[in-house]
Amino acid sequence: MRKSLLAVFCLFISLVVHSQEWKAEWDMSARLLGGTGPYLPFWQRTGYDGLIPNSSSILVMGGGNVQKHTAGGFIFEAGTNLVASLVSRNPLDDAKVSGLVDRLYLSGSWRMLHMDIGMKPREKDFGDISITGGDMMYTRNARNIPGVNMWSDWIYLNKGHHVGIKGNYAHYQFIDNRFVKNTMLHNKAVSIKISPVKAFEIETGLEHWVQWGGCSPRFGDLPSSFSDYIRVFLSKEGGDDSPDAEKENVLGNHLGRQYYRLKYNNPAFALTFQYDIPYEDRSGLRWWGFPDGVWTLMMNRNERRTWVTDVVYEFVHTVWQSGPLHDRPATEDELAKQDPDDYYYGRKVLGGMDCYFNNGIYRSGWTNYGRVIGLPLMIPYAPGEDGTIDNIASTRVLGHHFGVSGVLADKVPYTFKATYSRQYGDYRIKDDFFATHPWQLSFAFECDLDKALTGLPVSFSLGGYCDIGELYKDSVGLTLRVGCGGSRRIR
Repeated sequence: MRKSLLAVFCLFISLVVHSQEWKAEWDMSARLLGGTGPYLPFWQRTGYDGLIPNSSSILVMGGGNVQKHTAGGFIFEAGTNLVASLVSRNPLDDAKVSGLVDRLYLSGSWRMLHMDIGMKPREKDFGDISITGGDMMYTRNARNIPGVNMWSDWIYLNKGHHVGIKGNYAHYQFIDNRFVKNTMLHNKAVSIKISPVKAFEIETGLEHWVQWGGCSPRFGDLPSSFSDYIRVFLSKEGGDDSPDAEKENVLGNHLGRQYYRLKYNNPAFALTFQYDIPYEDRSGLRWWGFPDGVWTLMMNRNERRTWVTDVVYEFVHTVWQSGPLHDRPATEDELAKQDPDDYYYGRKVLGGMDCYFNNGIYRSGWTNYGRVIGLPLMIPYAPGEDGTIDNIASTRVLGHHFGVSGVLADKVPYTFKATYSRQYGDYRIKDDFFATHPWQLSFAFECDLDKALTGLPVSFSLGGYCDIGELYKDSVGLTLRVGCGGSRRIR
């Protein structure tokens, strides 16, 4: 997969050289990250696409992209970003020096339609002060996954923009070291927006993810034919060559989210409310997952050079998970109506114990390179001796998050984040550490000093971070970033 992407990328670059005119952008940066504990504080290592090491380190990255707009409305783009790190001490890995490819992609767009090939960050609805970015299933907590994503902007059905629709269709390939090697990832989503009057927007959407295929150390090669892909797409049960659990349920590890959003716009600010709801099975969809989900209230001012430009509050609740019982013994009346050949014969299925982001077959769960792909407050187990993650230790979380951003003295952009959480572990995995529901409080303050302010050819970013509580060891961290970049037109 990686060799194929590299070959396509090199071919695309050769076409760039023989084209009329392209716009090229580049940037380079170095980060010095230090903390008082074995791990950097939560916000010092969270929210950077999984690039920041867990402990004190030096991080160097550089990349760029080239882009061309054609007369026919087409846009072509290629980009990459490379990262190298030197870690002083790593509690999870003996490696001190490492390098990785963060981004390597080709993109094409025509009007409202887009296609990305390779490793590229997905578009986010909310800013960096949100703990989820507006999507609790796919945040900036983990590395980019290579694949193909076809997606659209809002396509409005009338000139007044009263009704709009957007969606995406994607296929990805996991390339990290995980329990089921070479796991594939299917994704599709659709959203609808209704704006009865200019000031109000009502939006809802449904997103579907499936981990499938690959090679399991327990079951061997898992179903991965085209007919199996159709089963995955339609959420159908597995065939004869599937593990028993997938024959009775669905083929692959299915999960996703549904969301509801209400937005009010006026000349001074925009106010957004969103309820983002996860699901793991049909019970989560049938009952809407209530009260689980991320409840967000966000305010964005239209004036962008003021002390406070954006404010967000998020309430996180994933404790319910459709209840503490998946099934119970059937009563005599229930047993009389059951099929003796049914997988759950003798049991009454209640639909609880959803165990978000975990799965019995795909035991690395909803992680990539050891980081949770979705809500960062969920805690994965440390890698085992073989380097793989064996499920997520705590999926039941109660939390409050507050974020604010603005510009100090009309010159210095800043962000502030504060997050409180309590961990309730997991229904299926009994861990004494989470029996007391440990609490955690994490802070972050970051600001930027650009070249115009310093008079130097480089920009600076400063960050201060703090962890207090029972989940992580109390610690303080500091980050200094030095960066430079530019753009030019090339022929």
